[in-house]
Amino acid sequence: MGLAGCQSNTSLSTQAPAAAIVTEQPLPERRVSTINLPVTLPTSMLEQMLNEQFTGIIYQDNDITDDDMAVKVTKTGPIKLKAEFSKLYVEVPLRIWAKGRWQWNACELCKNIQKSEETEFDMVVRTESRLQMLPNYQIKSYTTGDFSWGDRKPILSLGPLNINLAPFIEPKLKAQIAPLLKQLDSQLQQQLNLQSYLTEAWRQLQQPISVHDGYKAWLSVEPKAIRITPLELQKNQLSLNVGIDAFISVTTGKKPTQTVQPQLPAFTPVRTLPQEAQIAVTTDLPYTYLTQMAQKEVRNQTFKFEEGKHQLTIHDIDISGTGSKLLLALDLSGSAKSGFITKKFQGKVYLQGTPFYEAATQSIKVKDLQYEVKTRDQLLNTANWLLQNKFRTQLESHMTVSIKDQMASIRQGLQDGLKENRLHEHALMRGSVLSFAPDTLFLTPTGIRTLFNASGKVALSLD
Repeated sequence: MGLAGCQSNTSLSTQAPAAAIVTEQPLPERRVSTINLPVTLPTSMLEQMLNEQFTGIIYQDNDITDDDMAVKVTKTGPIKLKAEFSKLYVEVPLRIWAKGRWQWNACELCKNIQKSEETEFDMVVRTESRLQMLPNYQIKSYTTGDFSWGDRKPILSLGPLNINLAPFIEPKLKAQIAPLLKQLDSQLQQQLNLQSYLTEAWRQLQQPISVHDGYKAWLSVEPKAIRITPLELQKNQLSLNVGIDAFISVTTGKKPTQTVQPQLPAFTPVRTLPQEAQIAVTTDLPYTYLTQMAQKEVRNQTFKFEEGKHQLTIHDIDISGTGSKLLLALDLSGSAKSGFITKKFQGKVYLQGTPFYEAATQSIKVKDLQYEVKTRDQLLNTANWLLQNKFRTQLESHMTVSIKDQMASIRQGLQDGLKENRLHEHALMRGSVLSFAPDTLFLTPTGIRTLFNASGKVALSLD
């Protein structure tokens, strides 16, 4: 006659531990990145601008009574520019119309004899300018110049006389060189208006840019300072590099709000600029998402120990945060056999663990799982074997939430968002992502926040 085994049932009466407030933890110290803005202006473009401004008559003096000479100066051809040896060289072709008056008195009582004639001849004004960036972002030009006669010399025939007009005309022309150079300086400074473009780029950079619609990822730039390399004039182009030092970040969720700093700060002159930018990417994994992923792994899973002597089934799992740790609430049932006696129990068990990122699997896992204090006390009375066996180790191996797809999508979104993004009609931002890897993760009241470090190149171009 066989003896029937004894069986006892116990319900775990554990309660959820008192909630420890999950506070927003400060982000790690942010790293400043440099957005490179190479500015290049071909002399051909500046040449076109100047030719549109300087047309027709440049100088005219029709009064012949004061010095027996009337002069009209007209631009006859296109202004030509070239940049080399750190200077800007300008040639202005001119045509001079001159009218001279010849007077002769044989004696005091004799009748005054006079005759006037006019002539035309060509000349070229040649200037050279040094350019300097002022603290207010205006480009200051310092121009000097002179002129030379063309093939036709300034000679005026008056009766039997051939008068060389050069000695008479040159003082007038030299007197007009200074205003002409001043006007040229003014036009150069007006056309090289870097301040307005930089101001617009500075303001537009501070508008969040959508880089991934699916994850609602936003790229934010918080500019802090500007550095500028020396202005170079070589190979028929004017060039310099502007570096906008900024905190660059990507966040997921709703569009971030940012207080725009409208004014350009004073710039710092430098010789070179760094080429690589650091981008901080933060993304949130809600506890609801973590719970869904964990349920796929462990819901209705049965764990057996000591060759089936003990077994445990997880019916459901819920994940939340407490303090700096994850809180796992397990609905489970189990049984343990000791001789002829089988003890069964069911109820809720709470464990706490530390989340971490595992690079090899590109997933978030949990380590150092420990039973919550009240749960441990209950298990001592009902299922002491659970405290001794490898259940926590097995559970840790199942608590794996892959973020490989999220990482790939965010990286691709960032790459696409940086590839070409027009901030406004005159500014285009381009960039590329070189590396992308998680750096830190911590808990928030709603989930796990993961901070990624991305490195790349970010540049602006002005049309």
